[in-house]
Amino acid sequence: MKKKINIVQFLPYFPPHKWWLETHSEQWWIYWKKNNLWEVYNIITDFNQEEQLEKNENIVFKNTVIWYKKDWVENLVCPSLEIINNFPIYKIWNKKYKLIIKYLEGENIDIAITRTRFFLTSFIWWIFAIKRKIRWIHIEHWSDYVKLNSKFKNLIAKIYDKLIWKWIFKKADVLVWVSNACKNFIQKEFVDREVEVIYRGLDLPKIENSNFLKSKLKNKIIVWFVWRLFKWKNIDTLIKAFYNLDKKLKEKIQIVIVWDWEDFERLKKLDKENEIYFTWWKSFKEAIELQNEFDIHFHTSSPWWGLATTLIQAMALEKFIISTPYEWANEVIKNLENWILLKNDSLEEIKKWLEKWLEIFEEKKEIFWKNARKVFEKEFNWNENILKYYKLFNEK
Repeated sequence: MKKKINIVQFLPYFPPHKWWLETHSEQWWIYWKKNNLWEVYNIITDFNQEEQLEKNENIVFKNTVIWYKKDWVENLVCPSLEIINNFPIYKIWNKKYKLIIKYLEGENIDIAITRTRFFLTSFIWWIFAIKRKIRWIHIEHWSDYVKLNSKFKNLIAKIYDKLIWKWIFKKADVLVWVSNACKNFIQKEFVDREVEVIYRGLDLPKIENSNFLKSKLKNKIIVWFVWRLFKWKNIDTLIKAFYNLDKKLKEKIQIVIVWDWEDFERLKKLDKENEIYFTWWKSFKEAIELQNEFDIHFHTSSPWWGLATTLIQAMALEKFIISTPYEWANEVIKNLENWILLKNDSLEEIKKWLEKWLEIFEEKKEIFWKNARKVFEKEFNWNENILKYYKLFNEK
């Protein structure tokens, strides 16, 4: 019989505020609960939480609404502010914050989980765990130093990072990294100790058969990019590579770019002859149904952040993938074993494989699909990965 564990998970941001950490933590607790592994409490900042408080079951403690319950999990909402952009802190002087602390002290908490160093939210809850002699698990998502808008700010951020987190990493009961890139960075820059690497899982929804793109773009090879459009995704290089193709090849290919974000207008200007098909924003369900229609998934990213969910979706959907080695793609894509891994994110490299992919497609596609499926099933199965966490929590 599985030992039941009460876990409190401390998060700087929480859905519907959407970035990689938020979606990972949300899926983590959903699968923890699906496997009947006892209670999870999420301690979250109050950004984007007003609507959630209105439409979900509210729980009152000492005549004050301090949380809402959704999908069997209690989400305790701490009054918060951002002292700089994307750097939240709690209003520790606020009555509601103090009530949340008081409420937690009355619960039988076995494990405290923090996510991503640097955030003061993680530091505060490390102190909470130490004071109450609760086992502390830290899950690290970040594989680089924080990049801000000046060299001086980057230096200050690095000093802060090194001073606090090198010491704290030594104190955590268990460390978990969400990629080997993350593990290698932390072991090199912070602390060389035993850590576990557990990737996030991927839960594909039921996909309706769509023929929207195929009917609209008849007789075209659909080359696709999907996700937030901003500088480090390097979509501009894909557009430039397309415009540099031979005219006959250009006529066979259609570049489709799905979603929006800060780089949208700049990318539209690069498309001088209006040859790129921009879909604008799509919901997750709409986007993945379109993704199921494409021929080539092009992961164009420059060195930047974490493993792109859309890349893993492409593997699960058994699509032809051409990928730069960045955003940890080189951990899951092995060149000419389970798709194409480029040497870098340059115009020359992207253009070369827009031209060459057909040369190997028919010969290699079956073995590529088979090997990609093996990687997906081994590393990105949420049910399997959540049991890895459970085993780790009970062993360490």
